[in-house]
Amino acid sequence: MTTADDVTVHEGITYAEREAGAMKLDLYLPEGNPPLVVYVHGGGWVAETRKNVPEPERYAAEFGCAVASVSYRLQEAPEGTDPEEMYDPENPTPRGTFPDHFVDVKAGIRWLRANADEYGYDAEDVAVWGSSAGGHLALLAGVVGDVEEFGSAFGNLEKTVAPEESGAVQAVVSWYGAADFSLAADGVEGLIPMLMGGPEFKRPERYAQASPAEHVSPDSPPMLLMHGREDEVVSVEQSRRMFDALDEAGVDAVLYELHDMNHVWVEDVEEIDSERTAMDLLTVEPRPAQSLYETSHAEDGELRTLVEGKPPAGPEPIAQFLNRTIN
Repeated sequence: MTTADDVTVHEGITYAEREAGAMKLDLYLPEGNPPLVVYVHGGGWVAETRKNVPEPERYAAEFGCAVASVSYRLQEAPEGTDPEEMYDPENPTPRGTFPDHFVDVKAGIRWLRANADEYGYDAEDVAVWGSSAGGHLALLAGVVGDVEEFGSAFGNLEKTVAPEESGAVQAVVSWYGAADFSLAADGVEGLIPMLMGGPEFKRPERYAQASPAEHVSPDSPPMLLMHGREDEVVSVEQSRRMFDALDEAGVDAVLYELHDMNHVWVEDVEEIDSERTAMDLLTVEPRPAQSLYETSHAEDGELRTLVEGKPPAGPEPIAQFLNRTIN
């Protein structure tokens, strides 16, 4: 049995050079040419670093997957805006403006595909897993094949890192990620208007293009969504909207709704710490009450089940999901 002690760690690998600075990733690598999971951290698009990941050595071992936690350019707060208390001017991560975040995540995926043989993992089928803002970026990476397919509301985007490789992914895990920016009641202030360069009534094309639910198609990959019903930061309606869009498009998906749970799996939003301890909160006994919804569509006359036995939200359904999609 593979343990965290058997996982090789490569820290601070540069995958892209941007004008704002080097973009880096950390790679956690079990033996045996494992499949790849790309992790995208949260932090309101303005905060945190790639170190904000749940016990990567442990879960690389338990899932039997290489885990790459990628940095992406964080949002620069324009003068006169209030990014709330999350913004840390001392954060060393390079900054930019949306959709730089999405461009970097896709660049990381392509770079990881280009360098799979060098490090010893299998990047033919790739899963992306993200939380909060990272959940939004993971969803977007799932439903948009690569940057040049994103659309033109933010200008035309081009591949500059490993352009010969595909940025497409084959599975998505999202923890409380935003899927439809039109549902966010931010008005003219808040993180999303800052990210979009203004309120929705002034930038409707940007809001639509940045919303993963707007890009869902029958070609979208299967998804595992987890969300707290009492989430005060990102409403559970966001994951419901994504699940419904996937169902309508005929894409297999699973949605866990955790009763009485807030953002980052706490009961009180004032208790939010970081994603580094989030998985532990899911496995504390007694487990929170939860509802499980699954949409499965016939493939060659048979229904594929992404999660069997209705395990509670936590590492077990994620492991099952990854085993059925990229292993």
